[in-house]
Amino acid sequence: MEPAQIPNEVYYLKQIIDLKSEIIKLQKELLEKDKIMKLDKERIEELEKKLNEIKSKQNSINPRLITTKGSFDILKKEPIIKIDDGTCYSIYFLEDGRLAATTSSSIIIYNNETFKSEMTIKEHSDSIYFLTQLSNGNLVSVGSEGNINIYSLLEDSKYIVLQKKKAHDNAIYKLREYDNGRFMTCSKDCSIKFFFKNKNEYCEDYTHKDEYINTEYGIYNILKTKEDEIVYIYNTYNTSRKIYYCYYIKFYDLKSRKIIDSISINDFSRGINDSLYMINKNYLLVGTKNSIELFDVNQRRQIKSIKSDNSDYVLTFMKINDNTLLSGDCKGKIKQWIIDDDNLILESTKENAHNKNEIYMITKRNDGLVISASNDIKGWA
Repeated sequence: MEPAQIPNEVYYLKQIIDLKSEIIKLQKELLEKDKIMKLDKERIEELEKKLNEIKSKQNSINPRLITTKGSFDILKKEPIIKIDDGTCYSIYFLEDGRLAATTSSSIIIYNNETFKSEMTIKEHSDSIYFLTQLSNGNLVSVGSEGNINIYSLLEDSKYIVLQKKKAHDNAIYKLREYDNGRFMTCSKDCSIKFFFKNKNEYCEDYTHKDEYINTEYGIYNILKTKEDEIVYIYNTYNTSRKIYYCYYIKFYDLKSRKIIDSISINDFSRGINDSLYMINKNYLLVGTKNSIELFDVNQRRQIKSIKSDNSDYVLTFMKINDNTLLSGDCKGKIKQWIIDDDNLILESTKENAHNKNEIYMITKRNDGLVISASNDIKGWA
């Protein structure tokens, strides 16, 4: 049996060198982390400085609420934008923060900071009732001609018309994207049409014609409520019941292409507005005369009628945060509601925000800026 090896000076020296190497390695890593932390701290300070500068610029032009007057007014300041060319029915914040607004036959796009006009799109010959931006970035507009116009926005205040499509025999009130690459339109001709994208063009898929609608006004508004379900709103004559107008919402299944439910509701405004609104995935709001009707979309039934302080027709809604909802009505009032589970509690009212005229739409930018659109000059649409 060999005797055990006795550690010598070389053995201990090797251990010392190994430990020193490990210490130096760890020290280098700590120095590198300190350097990264210092750079991160400097970057955070730089970003916070920029954030404060942007907030300062925003606050100089951006109070809590901006309103529109066939033009745009800050509630307590002078107008920052003035639109003279007809009625502003629709407004929309683009993905880059710029504001797009309709006039009698044009779309004007405004700078996101100065609110000065950057681009004018003149591709309609009559009133534009609605505009929106599709998920692919294309801008789309519809109006009284029955046309769908689709644009690609370029730099240097330029645009390309990708498609002009005659879609309905009468005015188109709304266009909603309900699936990626698919959208639907509702019209004065009492029909809903569905479109899909085939290569570079949008093509008509099919038409839902509601034969029970007996009216000169057609289908005013349409909205997706669930994955394969939509809701639309209309009024009709019913002389057999000695009621001149009856008002309904209908739930329509996209898979079976059939009406699921038809529910009569309180009198609503027969005009260009945005009175259907999904407050969350379970509840639908419908603006009517002197009230807001709350529907459970899963059970497809009305669960509550919330009185709106005798303000006449409620025309539009916008949820500005998880707990707060704004509504606009036909007498120029903007109301602020607290959302309390399945109830709305009135918190405050801004009287004469639009000189006692209709508020067609309220919209919100990602940074919290809220703008509303109205017709303060001509009155009813």
